[in-house]
Amino acid sequence: MSGVLEKTLSGLVHSVFGASSSGSGGVARQGAAALPGLKNVSLGLIHFVEKLQAAQRISKQEEEHCVERESREWVKLLSSPGVSGAVVADVLCRALVVAARGYSLPSLHIHAIKLTQSTNIHQKKIGYLFVSQSLGPGSELTLLLVNTIQRDLAAPNALHVAASLASLPTVLTPDLTPSVILALTHCLAHQQVYIRRRAAAMVGVAAVRCGQELQELAGDQVPHLLHLLTDQDPAVALAAVSSLAKVFKMCSQKAALQDQLGRSASHLLVQSLNGALPKDYQVNALPAPFVQIQMLRVLQQLSSKEWQVPGEVLEAVQQVLGQPWGGKEMALYAVLLECVFTVTALPHHDELTLNVLRVVLGFLKSSNVDLKYVGLKALANVFSVLEEALTPGHLEAVLDCLYHSDQNLQAKTLKLLCSMANVYNYQAVCTTLLEFSGRIKDEVTQKIIIGELATIIGQQCQDAAWCVGIVSPVVLAKPDPDRRLVDALIQVMERGFQNDQSSQECMEGSQELLLKVFSYDSLPEAFVILVASVLNLHYGKDPRQVSKYFTDTFLERLKDTSLRESDMAVFQCLKNIGLNDESVCPEILSYLGPYAASGSCDVALQQKASEICRWLTNPRLSLQIIQRQEDILNQRMPLDLTLSFLDSYVVESLENGAAPYKPFTDAPSHTTQDGPDAQWGSGTTAATTSTGSEDAHSSSSISLTFTSHGSNLLPNRGSIMSSSSLVVPSRRVWSTTGRIRQASEGEDLNRSRCDPTAPQEGLVTTLLRAGEEEDEDEVTEGSVELADEAQEDQGEAEQDKIPDSRSQLTQALLAGLGMARIK
Repeated sequence: MSGVLEKTLSGLVHSVFGASSSGSGGVARQGAAALPGLKNVSLGLIHFVEKLQAAQRISKQEEEHCVERESREWVKLLSSPGVSGAVVADVLCRALVVAARGYSLPSLHIHAIKLTQSTNIHQKKIGYLFVSQSLGPGSELTLLLVNTIQRDLAAPNALHVAASLASLPTVLTPDLTPSVILALTHCLAHQQVYIRRRAAAMVGVAAVRCGQELQELAGDQVPHLLHLLTDQDPAVALAAVSSLAKVFKMCSQKAALQDQLGRSASHLLVQSLNGALPKDYQVNALPAPFVQIQMLRVLQQLSSKEWQVPGEVLEAVQQVLGQPWGGKEMALYAVLLECVFTVTALPHHDELTLNVLRVVLGFLKSSNVDLKYVGLKALANVFSVLEEALTPGHLEAVLDCLYHSDQNLQAKTLKLLCSMANVYNYQAVCTTLLEFSGRIKDEVTQKIIIGELATIIGQQCQDAAWCVGIVSPVVLAKPDPDRRLVDALIQVMERGFQNDQSSQECMEGSQELLLKVFSYDSLPEAFVILVASVLNLHYGKDPRQVSKYFTDTFLERLKDTSLRESDMAVFQCLKNIGLNDESVCPEILSYLGPYAASGSCDVALQQKASEICRWLTNPRLSLQIIQRQEDILNQRMPLDLTLSFLDSYVVESLENGAAPYKPFTDAPSHTTQDGPDAQWGSGTTAATTSTGSEDAHSSSSISLTFTSHGSNLLPNRGSIMSSSSLVVPSRRVWSTTGRIRQASEGEDLNRSRCDPTAPQEGLVTTLLRAGEEEDEDEVTEGSVELADEAQEDQGEAEQDKIPDSRSQLTQALLAGLGMARIK
């Protein structure tokens, strides 16, 4: 429950039966007056609260039924004619009590808005309070409050002005701010201190709420706010500085204002440090800690990389960092933490950086667990900026937090270590994580650490040999290792094989890894993927160095494993082994035979197994394909992307009455089509797209180095095509050139006729154009169907261009009401 709501329910809710009410009002006043401390609360409200408490003691359901009954009575009571403002205020107070208990507010907004127009200050406050609690910024009903707020802001009664200022956060939007800002400006020069302070704060709220849209209006408010910086009351000056900082940040003011605000904020900061502010701002013996935090945040908002920080600002921040350390005042540590954030936001300064590192180290080495939390948060904030300035003492302090008995502190430290990892310190971070994982027994925490370790290795690790040496024991320690760590290890080894300097070390480390893996009697799925990926890397680097012991052992252990569609590395490894060693082809074919049989497994898995079998059973065709791949990669063979070899087939099909395929994606805005034909076309499109993507994926992942021991199908070819893969040019295979053009492509067709630089067209388009220039007697049946379809498409396009007046009218009405537009 907010402070405003508590004050209203305890003090501002007066007797709802005023002097003009009936006799029952007098009874209520007498009953309320008889109760000590409740002279300003009506007896009806007291009885209602007692009824809710009694219902709550019975059950939660009884309380809900009570609220529902009362809500219906409220709506019925307020709908009756001639209801007084006192009765409306009492009902609204009961509704606020219900909202404070967690129930939704009833639809009484119109009555609350009417109550804000009352001359009675108590009723006006209750109306504004209900509106602020039930409506949010941008609500359409806030339009009804604009005139009332303008009148109350200019009212001579300070209570009316204060009530309207309290409701401004509910009304301020980019559209309504210009109508309120003038009256708000007059409040900046009000005689009452509270009014000036609230008005200055509301200017900051308007700047944050409206941003660049208030830039012109904000420029008019800056002189008035600058005048408030010299106000005798420090609260007004603090509110003015905070609002000016928001105006500067959101409305892009001049740089001169930045220096002036920085000096003003530092001056107030020094005053708070020296105890020059009233004693009301002090917390125990600490001078105005919340004022210090507020001014430090102002400096953060003003800071930028190009800002030439004035000397006064640096001196003030230095004094904050120099406050005596120790004690039980948590407000002091809050100030120091905020100062750490401020120094991080300011341009680099050597002396301030050293002091910040000293403060962070003090937090980390504190015996208080809460302060250790603060130190970890501060270090996480400054690490990206002050990474080079950190000392070994900070790392030791972090490790002390890691081995602390508090589990929450350990989790926070682990998260910090993982965020601190980079290409320079990843080895130390990974070693620390592995050591800590070995000391704990919680399996859930171990899995989390392994996941973070895999992420760090996959993103930051550059030393493949080190990775194999440090990760291999972790992978081999369990019979079923974590797949994330295995994938990260494979990723690092791929980078190592691509680097010529570390490829030999990575080759030796991977061979040792294979020997350790093959020492197991059976291979789990993660080990099978690991071995297959390592063997593929060996074939890509130098197929002659692949040991037959590795391939034979892999084939032997693979017999007890069931393949899945996602095991692409295993399929690629079987293909490499079979193409480089003819003696093991029968064994591979017998293993893949059950997968290639129709109906034995998933269609995708069956297709992949059949593809590998075709590669191994047709050595000559495989040799031709690989040679063609080499020619394509070396650009020794042109690619016919227009598929002109299908022109004769297309012409023959059109003459036989076939219709050309028109993909739905050609239309800019396609609507859902009904009927079986539309469903068939949609399914065909999806199938074609899926097949094309699968073919591209499979062809892009085929290795082109196949030489090895035994009977070699590809002599003297491994050294030429080492570590290469088929790369498909990033062009559309189904391009518009050589394709039958639709009616929507008439402009491109005419343009290509006149443009001599247009690309050469296919045979089909040339024949169709020739047919257009012939007599009508020579028009074929297929061309007639094409013409009819083109005419229908053109009619549909013209029909789509006709504006729908009904939808536009509906959208205009909804836009006028401020509602969402119809999509």
